[in-house]
Amino acid sequence: MDDLIPIDKVLKINPRVQELGEQGFMIDPEKIDEYLDDFKNRTTALPNENYWKEKRALITGISGFAGSHLAEQLLDLGCEVHGTIRRHAVPMHENIEHLRGKINLLEADITSSERINSMFEEIQPNAGFHLAAESFVPTSFREPVRVTHNNIIGTINLFEAARRFDTDLESVQVACSSEQYGLVNPSEVPVTEDLKKNPFRPRSVYGISKCATEQIAWLYHNSYGVPSIISRGFNHEGPRRGIQFVTSVVHRQIVEILQNKRDKFVIGNPNAIRDFTHVKDTVNAYIILSEKKKFGEPFNVCSGKGITIADYVKLAKKIYNIDADVFIDPQRMRPSEVPLLIGRNDKIFNETGWRPVKSIIDIIKEGVEYFQSHPEMLGIEAH
Repeated sequence: MDDLIPIDKVLKINPRVQELGEQGFMIDPEKIDEYLDDFKNRTTALPNENYWKEKRALITGISGFAGSHLAEQLLDLGCEVHGTIRRHAVPMHENIEHLRGKINLLEADITSSERINSMFEEIQPNAGFHLAAESFVPTSFREPVRVTHNNIIGTINLFEAARRFDTDLESVQVACSSEQYGLVNPSEVPVTEDLKKNPFRPRSVYGISKCATEQIAWLYHNSYGVPSIISRGFNHEGPRRGIQFVTSVVHRQIVEILQNKRDKFVIGNPNAIRDFTHVKDTVNAYIILSEKKKFGEPFNVCSGKGITIADYVKLAKKIYNIDADVFIDPQRMRPSEVPLLIGRNDKIFNETGWRPVKSIIDIIKEGVEYFQSHPEMLGIEAH
């Protein structure tokens, strides 16, 4: 811990960020009431229970963060839910333990075409949701070959199976990522789906693998008529988020500070700007895009507002009345940073009526409550 740097020595003033704030695209902890006013009486399109009732849904990566929330929502809609899990030495999947007996689990390595084909043949799903991927960006710097193989080959296997066993298939959604946009020019923010205005400039192997994922989905729709749904999800957060992700790093440290188990925050790049959406809003977008059959074209799934990581911590401190110093750990910095990502969600709103209804306050409070109810997950250093 000797190499920790006080946050004030790392913070940078970005004129473009100030402009974005004036235009209403940034969340300012000092003006949080103005931001929250926008959520009062806000409504959104919701999935149609009559459409989803008794449909068979297959979720790859069901035991993951988003997969577990998606499974909950589909169960509430009356779906028969199947999902893939990876074989573990110890068969524990904490995110879906509460769903045992309600969902059908299948052990599968998505890089095995034989296994994916047999699954599709057996289940004959009406809707597929492809969430299985190595999604933590730093992992793709440490293990680029494994991440590339898993994310790209797994996607090809899924779409090959969808092409071959498409008797009852009405949609197959792929969870793509804002990391595809990568190094956006500040003048290009907020980011739209139009690649002429916002070309892909991924800054990680993960981002590259998600560009490939989207192209595979597009190709199989245009070449074979596979009903591909393409969502470009920006950061989605909330309960059960992996401990290595920045929001969970902050939420866990809040709990530890409140319990007098630590006296400071330690984070990575405080100047990075992200567009955070609650995971429950995000999975609703996946479902609605599939229900509305928006095939073969991309949709940003985002809140439309950004916040610096420094201000995220500042806001969390304000909510919990915490007065603790914030330090930067250089070991948590990426080799290649994506400094600024804020998306526009006009397209998905105009075509489906979806927009987020949970605020960044909900993300923070529910994230903290999750770790308060899971004390076994505290005191773990995540990089």
